[in-house]
Amino acid sequence: MDILTEMKFTLLLLLWLVNHSLSQNGCDFYTNVPAGSSQVFSNPNYPGPYGPGIQCRWTARCPAGYNCRISCPQIQIPYSSGCSMDRLLVSRSGDPQLNAADTFCGPGSIYLTSTGQVLTVGLISSPYSTGGTFRCQITAVQSGEVTPPPSPQCICGVRNQNRIVGGQETGINEFPMMAGLVDLSIRTIKCGGAILTSRHVLTAGHCLYRQNATNYAIVVGEHNVNIGDSPATRAYAISGAVVHPSYTPVLYDYDSAIVTTVLKMEFGQLVMPVCLPFKFRNNNFAGAKVTAIGWGTLFIGGPKPSALMKVDLDVISQATCRNTFPSVTDRQMCTYTPGKDSCQDDSGGPLLYTDPQTGLLFSVGMVSFGNFCAEAKTPAVNTRITAILDWIVANTQPMSEYCVK
Repeated sequence: MDILTEMKFTLLLLLWLVNHSLSQNGCDFYTNVPAGSSQVFSNPNYPGPYGPGIQCRWTARCPAGYNCRISCPQIQIPYSSGCSMDRLLVSRSGDPQLNAADTFCGPGSIYLTSTGQVLTVGLISSPYSTGGTFRCQITAVQSGEVTPPPSPQCICGVRNQNRIVGGQETGINEFPMMAGLVDLSIRTIKCGGAILTSRHVLTAGHCLYRQNATNYAIVVGEHNVNIGDSPATRAYAISGAVVHPSYTPVLYDYDSAIVTTVLKMEFGQLVMPVCLPFKFRNNNFAGAKVTAIGWGTLFIGGPKPSALMKVDLDVISQATCRNTFPSVTDRQMCTYTPGKDSCQDDSGGPLLYTDPQTGLLFSVGMVSFGNFCAEAKTPAVNTRITAILDWIVANTQPMSEYCVK
């Protein structure tokens, strides 16, 4: 037997062992989901918790011209670092082996859509698991239905043109989609954010991870925090926040959170939402320029500026970034421009891409982490917005408030 034949035999044996294990424990399910219909599945022993040492798989097939959309409003999976113990896996490509699947653990929700006709879900629990629960629904939706319906008269992503030419300080209300997450205990902007709807702001998950969101407020229309030079400045109390259920503090994967305000924000020329990159889903932006904005420190350990600052950065490829950060995932985007960077307290601020056709600003990234700002001469790692669009839509209802350009 030559080496190639032996490798093929070994692979087939491994696949058979996985499938045999699933079929032997009676936890391998397959279903066809008719057009416009839904199928519901839940963990073994639901509504009670599943047991330890569980391996289950659910495979759903939707008709030609349809995708499978999975909705799990509430999952309760014991959290572990990197979801190394119990985990729920979702393969949007329908891979039966769940390679490169989205991985979830901890409390949260799942809203994803398959890339083709098939979607595969897996549950793995450790031998020492205390168990968890989930109940999900898979719906057959027409291909392309994941994008919310456009509002023909909506406005988003406008850049006001009163900016300071050649400077690093932004013009007053140059970026009307910018928001700040204010720590009420010290009355300081802790993180940046981008306005999504009149009730929602997107920020970094690590800004609110294991925090009481009501201890913070959202400020919009702000420019210089010391002199009140913007007539549009308003502060809004927060009713709650959701951190992405797959956020991992060690790797900063899925580093995102959505804040909901108690009251609707007042929109106008000086305060408005950012455009979300639905039409750029397949663009990795490598080689593109983006603009980062924030009230973060000017250098590591340095003072914070009073006014909102901006910097243009270059997006680099995943391969280049992994030379420095090997663990960078497809949910992340790296930027590197010598001598320029985001810095401390810029986290959660948007990376804005200017549509060359319309001039509108799209949030394609979000500041996450880096090494000692620009001084380290290494890339900065950001959350890739196109990778979390379905989650954003699912957690910022109603969709009718979205502006799709």
